[in-house]
Amino acid sequence: MENVAVDLGYGFVKAMSSSGKRVIFPSLVGKGYDRGITNILGDTPNDMANMYVTIENEDYFVGELANESRSLSRIFERERFNHIYTHILLNTAIQLVTGGRGGSVNLSTGLPLDFYQAQAKNFQSSITGIQSIIEWKSGPLVEGAKQVNVERALVFPQGASAIFSALINHEGKSTYPQFMNQGSLIGLIDIGFRTTDFVVVEIQENGSFVPKAKLSGTVDDGVNNLYRDIRQSFKTQTGGADLSELYINRILKDEQLKYKGKSIDFSQIIQSSKKSIVSNIVDRLKNVWAEESDLFDAIFLAGGGGELFEPFIQPHFDNRLLKITESQFANTIGYLRLGKSVFEQLDRRHKSVM
Repeated sequence: MENVAVDLGYGFVKAMSSSGKRVIFPSLVGKGYDRGITNILGDTPNDMANMYVTIENEDYFVGELANESRSLSRIFERERFNHIYTHILLNTAIQLVTGGRGGSVNLSTGLPLDFYQAQAKNFQSSITGIQSIIEWKSGPLVEGAKQVNVERALVFPQGASAIFSALINHEGKSTYPQFMNQGSLIGLIDIGFRTTDFVVVEIQENGSFVPKAKLSGTVDDGVNNLYRDIRQSFKTQTGGADLSELYINRILKDEQLKYKGKSIDFSQIIQSSKKSIVSNIVDRLKNVWAEESDLFDAIFLAGGGGELFEPFIQPHFDNRLLKITESQFANTIGYLRLGKSVFEQLDRRHKSVM
């Protein structure tokens, strides 16, 4: 049975399978509609940018295509994991990394640290079992309707899973043996789209690790704050015009945007916003970690926001933060490796009982 890991971030969905396939797409869902004009102008490419699906007789645009929806949604509610759009994103991701074969999979996913204890059990229950049939109208799996069964599901805490992917490689060996001494403290800052998870673990005698609850938590700051500041700046400079997310990504790349034929410069607001966001994150970290962080054996930096904010957060920690390779996929990799290990243990126990 194939193992699948899905990281349902507020900004992007990241997914991987044990067969090696991986995908990433924006965590966006919107009501779909007939795109006849697109077909008139030329065939719609069946790629990740054009995921148009029907689920339970409702049409949806998923991922990048959702920017064209008339009712775009990015789910920010604290209980977002009960939302139908969350399950659409999850189901879509599973099908993409399994090639639309259907059948049963083992699923590993996660929750932010502050939500984990209260929501993990209910979330695990809600994602286990036969998923809704997806009929692909366009996108990578356009031919036919697809359905998967989540045979078993595991929910891990975000951040701790990213540390696992940083410390343990795909062969189960230590990536940083110099940090694996009993009693060593390892920290991680995982800057995501809406939240920043921070976690500290203590290395045990056998090389495993346990989280230090009092040094771990979630900050309600992330890349979304930067989006908000860019939107506000645009509104101020244009006399109240709104700005869609599609153009924010262009601004982050070019630091400018043309409006009514004139170029608006966003370089200063981007720099000041990044500094302010990092300052808020560091203030919370310093409040929890105090001077104890000076004694950590290592501090890792992860998440898509980790890459975006690295130059601004490094000086606050004497430039000793270690950026995780493939930092945006850090939690996904951790979910997959941890899930594989746990599922194998469960299978061995089941065989011994039989």
